[in-house]
Amino acid sequence: MLSLVRSGPEAILLHVTGKIQEIKSRLSAWGSHVALDPEQALNVYGNNRRLIFLVSPPILGTPSEEDEEITTYVSENMMESFFCDIINGRSVSGVEQAKVLPGSIVMRLLGDIAKGISAIQRDLGGDIIESRPMFRSYIPGTSTIIYFTQKALNKPVPTEDMYPKALLISSRSKGALLQYLSIRSTEYLGDALGTPDWNDVEIRIYDADGFFDLHRERLWIATQGLQIGMVLAERWGKDQAMAMLSVPVYMVRIFTPMDAREIKRITLGLEYDDHGQRFADFDVFFKDKKVTSYAELEEHPGLTRNAVGMMYRNNIMKGLDSDSRGEFLKIEEKIRQRRQKKES
Repeated sequence: MLSLVRSGPEAILLHVTGKIQEIKSRLSAWGSHVALDPEQALNVYGNNRRLIFLVSPPILGTPSEEDEEITTYVSENMMESFFCDIINGRSVSGVEQAKVLPGSIVMRLLGDIAKGISAIQRDLGGDIIESRPMFRSYIPGTSTIIYFTQKALNKPVPTEDMYPKALLISSRSKGALLQYLSIRSTEYLGDALGTPDWNDVEIRIYDADGFFDLHRERLWIATQGLQIGMVLAERWGKDQAMAMLSVPVYMVRIFTPMDAREIKRITLGLEYDDHGQRFADFDVFFKDKKVTSYAELEEHPGLTRNAVGMMYRNNIMKGLDSDSRGEFLKIEEKIRQRRQKKES
């Protein structure tokens, strides 16, 4: 499945003038203190994270606005659990002010992102603003900022991969916007691409050892982990390797907004294990024509096919989230064990 929309972190700014150490202790029990300022934290953490920015005067000396410290706490626990804790613990008297920061949503668009944003603004209203800074305490907490990127949403998107413009919407709640965009995300992706047509690509897996099931799993992890498209169909087939000799081939059709050449780069990386050994063949067909690897090799003169394949493999590993990466490596270990068993 292709994921095009995800939530950003929830964040609260908490001004504390009393019971500072007590409240910090309760925050440490709720989550973890991290050495990041608000801008960094909002950029690093994605959905399912809650952030509390504690603004407090220094413990020693006379409190003043210039001396205020901002301490960042992050947790997967609900905000409510922390506030219930400080209320039940009679610590709330130390809190001068609590402010909800604007919600955030990250949306993936490909092609002309400006066209996609224009289409969303046409339907939802809102104002186009600069995407930076992310920490803007002056924006009401009832508002939501929609950020845009071309990168996969399997993990937080770094600043440099964000589109420079964002869309600020105050007329709907963050939850309502998430639901709306999740339903219509492919429509807006089509607006950005300039065409409703995606690419129907077929990937054919060849393996002399016959470990098609494991290479299929690797392809699935790459497809889902890198968010490249949707698997439409899978089937067995045969390919004529030589005269009077046919070999089994496993075929996977993927519906993707990405260029067929980009899919070819991914399959080149899938042909190699972590030791640089080529242990399978992945052919890509688009509009009934085989997509060759000549262009990828020409882009990197002086490098062998193995070196180019390993470069693309490394790109795959960098793009996967930690869970997908771990599962990917486990499958390759299974392949290695099967090979050893077969050879013994």
